[in-house]
Amino acid sequence: MSPMLRLRPLTTEDRAAIAEFVLNDPDHTRTCFDREPSPADADDLLSSAAYGSGDVAPTLLGAFDADGALVGLIDWACRWPTPATGYIGLLQVRPGHRRQGVATALLAHAQEAAAAAGCRQLMLAVIARNEPARAFWERLGFQWLAPQRARRAAPLEAVVMHRPIPAPQDGTRGEAQPAAAAHSAPAVGVPA
Repeated sequence: MSPMLRLRPLTTEDRAAIAEFVLNDPDHTRTCFDREPSPADADDLLSSAAYGSGDVAPTLLGAFDADGALVGLIDWACRWPTPATGYIGLLQVRPGHRRQGVATALLAHAQEAAAAAGCRQLMLAVIARNEPARAFWERLGFQWLAPQRARRAAPLEAVVMHRPIPAPQDGTRGEAQPAAAAHSAPAVGVPA
């Protein structure tokens, strides 16, 4: 287990690290897109094209280990596709760092931002044949909504899953914030 993770937003300055990350986990791209990964996948992650046009301000957050290596990332958007939804586009952890708390830290950060933006649920789509990913999300309390055909990524069946965001213990929800404020993620250190 890594002693400390550093979470921070990824930018175009991180393109090389993102490309290296994607290229070193080819099984993900093969499973989800039926192709080999390419450096251009980093550009896709850094763009917001997957969320369409509009006010959506997606966040790409990276987890870095003590040596500064990118070991995980999460792509999410608050208030998309509905005002009450935080959508997780991708949560991926470098194979050698799985089951060490990286995904949990990234997901917790995204859920906290979604709750602060007034979201009441998290939603995602997982490729149906990706059984380890489906099992991971189910262990975290996500439930299937319905299978659907992926529209942008590949002609593979996807399963939409969701989970309510628990209300704070005082029974209140976070005040809705402008999308940009909800997505800003200062660099933070979290125990892995």
